Amino acid sequence: MIQHALIKRSPRFLRWYRTHILLDLDRLLAYLPAQGRLVDVGCGVGSLDYEIAHRRPALNVVGIDIDPTSVMLAQRYNTLPNVRYAHRALQAIEGQFDCILFVDVFHHVTPQEYDALLQTCTGLLRPSGYVLIKDIERSGGYISWLMDRYISGCGGVYLHNCDEMADIVSRHLCVLASRVRFRFPFPHYYIKAGRLPE
Repeated sequence: MIQHALIKRSPRFLRWYRTHILLDLDRLLAYLPAQGRLVDVGCGVGSLDYEIAHRRPALNVVGIDIDPTSVMLAQRYNTLPNVRYAHRALQAIEGQFDCILFVDVFHHVTPQEYDALLQTCTGLLRPSGYVLIKDIERSGGYISWLMDRYISGCGGVYLHNCDEMADIVSRHLCVLASRVRFRFPFPHYYIKAGRLPE
């Protein structure tokens, strides 16, 4: 995996590339809580978690991933006092969180798994907590698809449009906001969702 090779050579460069080229870090941070507990699902080697924890010292960040090598590299290269990593699936997490974060995760997960992931979120959210999904918009996201398939070597890549994903999310959570923002080289969508009313 490219991230595994890059982090060993230059963790600082990989953090910069991931958060300033592939993501719009400032926009993403605007959606995140200033304090409390956040779990980042599919954290990879922890580049984003490091930057979030660095900029939000009152926020406790838990990065989880099902790839043990990614978690081991995150623990080695991207640790801070307010961030920790765990090799586990979301369904194995305990406790409650102010934010459950999915950054570019859903386009790597088969659509058959969406409902189970979103249903799991409902039991992990604090009453005022929310889920934040940041992913690649299918309309105009062809460059991302190419990068994932042929540079990163990912098998399945499942891009959706924001409205389609918001409809899926609304089966389990209350969609509070959804929008698409273009940031070179592709458009990103953001969906914020909380618990359904009792």
